[in-house]
Amino acid sequence: MSIFYVPYLFSIICLLSLSLHAQDNESWTGTNFNSENGLPQNSVTMSFMDDNGYLWMVTQAGIVRYDGRGFRLFDNSNSGLLRNRYLSLGKDGDGRIFCIDDNVQLSYYDDRNGFSKPVKSADAIGATKSGLVHLDHVDLGGMARYTQKLSHSQYADALRFFFHETRKGKGFILNENTIAGYVSNNKVRWIDSLEIFPYFSQPVGRIGDVLCYFSSDRDIVLLDSNGVRAKKKTPIAIPWDKLRVNPSLSFFCQQDEALLFHNEGTIYEVTLTGGELEFRHLITLKYIPSITSIRYYPRQGMLIAGSNSNGVYILRRKQLGAVGKNPLNANAFYAMAPYGKNQVLPVSGQLPGSPSIPGVEDSYNRYTLLRDRNRHYWYANGMTLVTADEQLNVLRKIPLTGVLSSLGEDERGAIWLIEGELQFGYRKNRFGRVRGNTVETYPLQGIAGKNMQSFISLGNQTFWIVGTGICMWVDAKNRKQRIYHAFDNIELRTVYRDKKGNIWVGSYGNGYYLFRNGRFTKMPEDDAHHLKIVHSFLEDDKGFIWMTTNNGLFQCAVNDLYDYASGKSRQVYQHYYGKESGLKTTEFNGGCTPSGLRLDNGTFAFPSMSGVVMFHPDSIRPVLPASKIFIEQVLLDGKPADAQALSRIAPTFKRLELTVSSPFFGSSNNLNIKYNIEGLDDRWYPLPENDRIVLNTLTYGRYKLRLRKEAGFGTGNFVTAELPLVVMPFFYQTWWFYLLMIACVIAIIAVIVKMRYRYLLRQRNRLETEVKDRTRELTYQSKLMEKLTVSIAHDLKSPLYFLSKVTGHLRDNVQRENFSGIDQTSSEIKNTADQVYQFVEEFNLWASSFTEGFSVNKTSFPLDGLLQELGLFFREMLDANGNRLILHAYAHYTLHTDRELLKVILRNVIDNANKHSHECNITISASAEADGHVAITIADTGDGMSEPVLKRIHDRIALASTAAGIERNSRLGYQMIIDFANRLDVKLDVHSERGTGTSVTLRVQGTVNDANLSSGLAEQVVGAG
Repeated sequence: MSIFYVPYLFSIICLLSLSLHAQDNESWTGTNFNSENGLPQNSVTMSFMDDNGYLWMVTQAGIVRYDGRGFRLFDNSNSGLLRNRYLSLGKDGDGRIFCIDDNVQLSYYDDRNGFSKPVKSADAIGATKSGLVHLDHVDLGGMARYTQKLSHSQYADALRFFFHETRKGKGFILNENTIAGYVSNNKVRWIDSLEIFPYFSQPVGRIGDVLCYFSSDRDIVLLDSNGVRAKKKTPIAIPWDKLRVNPSLSFFCQQDEALLFHNEGTIYEVTLTGGELEFRHLITLKYIPSITSIRYYPRQGMLIAGSNSNGVYILRRKQLGAVGKNPLNANAFYAMAPYGKNQVLPVSGQLPGSPSIPGVEDSYNRYTLLRDRNRHYWYANGMTLVTADEQLNVLRKIPLTGVLSSLGEDERGAIWLIEGELQFGYRKNRFGRVRGNTVETYPLQGIAGKNMQSFISLGNQTFWIVGTGICMWVDAKNRKQRIYHAFDNIELRTVYRDKKGNIWVGSYGNGYYLFRNGRFTKMPEDDAHHLKIVHSFLEDDKGFIWMTTNNGLFQCAVNDLYDYASGKSRQVYQHYYGKESGLKTTEFNGGCTPSGLRLDNGTFAFPSMSGVVMFHPDSIRPVLPASKIFIEQVLLDGKPADAQALSRIAPTFKRLELTVSSPFFGSSNNLNIKYNIEGLDDRWYPLPENDRIVLNTLTYGRYKLRLRKEAGFGTGNFVTAELPLVVMPFFYQTWWFYLLMIACVIAIIAVIVKMRYRYLLRQRNRLETEVKDRTRELTYQSKLMEKLTVSIAHDLKSPLYFLSKVTGHLRDNVQRENFSGIDQTSSEIKNTADQVYQFVEEFNLWASSFTEGFSVNKTSFPLDGLLQELGLFFREMLDANGNRLILHAYAHYTLHTDRELLKVILRNVIDNANKHSHECNITISASAEADGHVAITIADTGDGMSEPVLKRIHDRIALASTAAGIERNSRLGYQMIIDFANRLDVKLDVHSERGTGTSVTLRVQGTVNDANLSSGLAEQVVGAG
């Protein structure tokens, strides 16, 4: 037995190691770029990320920059570079990007001008921190004899020296990895020879203040600033013999303070803690051929691997994953409940660490699962409600009448449920609670033919219930309920209560809503409209709410959503997680209770179409689009243009093309750059997919290209960029052209004087035409004055007679000291005087409309405020005739017209309805029309008009603003209504039927305001109780 034990143990260890490495690789997702999908050539020898977030790479066909979406090539054909092959690429101590070509020429890059023309720099050598160190600035001491100048070597110093910088001005300087010197305060303090294993492509690295290298006796040597060496055994297997043939199999890769080690496709992070050397496994990349360079960026969760023959591999750590198998539902999961210690029990399927519920085979039973306060489980098996203990032993069974769709527990431990069944072609729902071995139905009103899907308990036996066409609040204790009819045609699938007590509801196809401060607000969707379908909500401990959809997982700051609901902001940053974050599928499941689960340790679990997605929200590091926005290239009529050229753009230009870039290595759904041309319009447009803005026509003037993107969470958190543009005027828009025009005008005036006679003839003809027009106006006004004489006497006769009678009553009451009578009579006098004043005021406004200085003052105003004023004005007059004024659904509309004139029209229409109706309803309703108008209808249930009266009114509407439209013996009210409607371009329709009532419809320019969703749920009644 002992003979086979050691090989057996060794094989187990190897398999375990391979398993661990395989699991580690599964935590990464990668993309390969080569000459087939963006790179100019397949050899990537080095790479690094600059301070702006761009990834730079060296190929044999030039330098490539990657911003997360596209590549930009810099070579000898499109920049100041002279060569296409490079020995070094990095950034110096001032943050400037530099490159050294294969002719040992140095070039710098800046955002505005690109790469500069290369210059010889014989004393520049590479450095780990500063990028470049000039040997002329260092007192080399004994190492000076190894420089090209003194050794007369054919190789430049940049090829033979390297500076492993530990701190500013300090570090180890190496010559061909054989001689080392320690530099302090720009002076070499000591030098020593190194016995380095000669077959590594890069055998030297730096850990903190210590130099690290592989010695010729195959140990790792740590060299400190005093020249003291410490040998360490190599903790991993190095292919020493293979290195003699292929030195690139293993090498160190220094990256600022981090040291990485590549060993036959396996990447390690090298650390030194307490004098102990550790090679921590990062990832195994054996599938990548001929790795040449490694870069690791933990904050972004990125690892960059360059290949000598297959381009570059950009790998990202997976932050999300899915577990579980469910053959019954094609690996799709639905309702879940907590199990044991921070495990998850699905209603069907199998998850690690939890059992399967026995006997559940019907897919209709997958929609709900509950663990109550006693840690008992409730679920359905066919048409039976089952209760089981924590070991899933069945405790009792309760028969059901339909399919169980939702379970919940109230604050007293009572179990409530929703079940439904199909009867005679429609769904019959039942909401009730478990009592003993039966289900006691709680009666709900207004749910016939609708489908309840989910509910939550708020405490004190109150609930929110949602479903298809259902959103309701129920107080089971006091037998009360409230239905929100705004959702009558919307399928709601989930409801959630956040930590502040606000209610969130998610729909299937209509987005999601927040109930806060007594009203619902429709929340914003993302640009791709993935949030049209929201399955679940979960709030974490850091102020974020997470939502699952059919197209990914979303994270939003709760306070940002509150600001949107209260009108403080117009948009919300919604962070998207998709397959690039590790999801097997972006389609999550909903329509089940619960559709999202939070365990005791804070872990979230969401069911998806491919397993259960489980993660702790605190462990997720969103990659936010916080980098700057750059205007990369500007082409004016196909030629590069600088800032000076953009300040003097010729008016004849045909095409201005600007290329925009903003480095971002997260999901493209989270990068939404928009632009606006200030001075042209106020709209913000999405940046096209090719990242280019093209302007074809700009008139003379000053403009500003403005760019912005959401930088992450927080209201108003934007990254912006601007570029001023000045378009020069055409010659006819210049000052000298205006002077020329003035001279021409003077010449023209001289000609006009000579043509005086013709002018006088034309003037006489014009005056004759004007006399005819004035005559027609005088005829119209003459007939109007006749009508005014009769109408004023008629309209004032009744109130003046009433004042005379009431004044007599007042005198009698004074004599009898009847104070209640005095009060009533004085009130009637006041009301009559107010009516007379109102009539005079409206008449004055109407009369002034015929003057030359009269103008219509159009403004935008809400319809509800106007109707509220009219309701208050007519309250007492309505009561006097026993009429009621009913206002319907007015809060959705904003009108664009003259408010005072419209008020006069409405007041006269309502007054006519009130005068000619008794014990009737007068209804004002509004509705939107497709042509940008709002129809306001005033309808009464009075006796209506006779056909002759109605015909006269129709004739007067048809002949508005003409003398033919004036009748001497007609009432003044409709004349005002028709005249003012004509002034406002308001279409007026009057319909009446004897014995049924009269309706007057005004079509006014206006818009629909959707912000107040709940305003149409009630009606207001004025007058008559």
